[in-house]
Amino acid sequence: MGKPISGIAWKAATIGGVVYDLSHLAPHLWEVTIPPKDAKPGLSLKVNVTYGLHCFSRSPHLEEQVHQESWYADSRESRVFCSLRWELSKQLPGIIATLGERRCMHTGREEFVIIEVMHRGRVFDYAVFFTVTKARKAEGAHLNLFVNSAHERHDPLQYKKPISFNFILLNRYQGKEIKMPR
Repeated sequence: MGKPISGIAWKAATIGGVVYDLSHLAPHLWEVTIPPKDAKPGLSLKVNVTYGLHCFSRSPHLEEQVHQESWYADSRESRVFCSLRWELSKQLPGIIATLGERRCMHTGREEFVIIEVMHRGRVFDYAVFFTVTKARKAEGAHLNLFVNSAHERHDPLQYKKPISFNFILLNRYQGKEIKMPR
């Protein structure tokens, strides 16, 4: 993975005197090689990877009184910093780097993967939601991959058929629509 090229470089959060470093969520350039298939040659794509606020924050619980220092904001919204999401977010760069080996699902507006993780002796599903678009502003990149959100799933997500990450990249690069699997 290469140098940062476009996106938010999140600043550390300090809550209750504890500093939560967010440098692992810095934007970076990732080169992905799609192998040749049948008569089609391989393709090397540069992907600008960025991470959203929802990767390390949550909505306030109903009637929750949130201390002012626990809020974290970007240019669009303010959310409650979540230490569990922050801890799990440390795995995101590694998860993104292995998307080509994982079963991705398509919701019609975004893609996601479900990863089984162990955290503090407990095993659960960790859902990572992302969108891939053509890179228009990111110099040196063909595509953008924005991680919209990543969090523990309490309810299962049901989608019929997985699609390959390379299929997602290739179709987005070529400007083709990805249809919902039947």
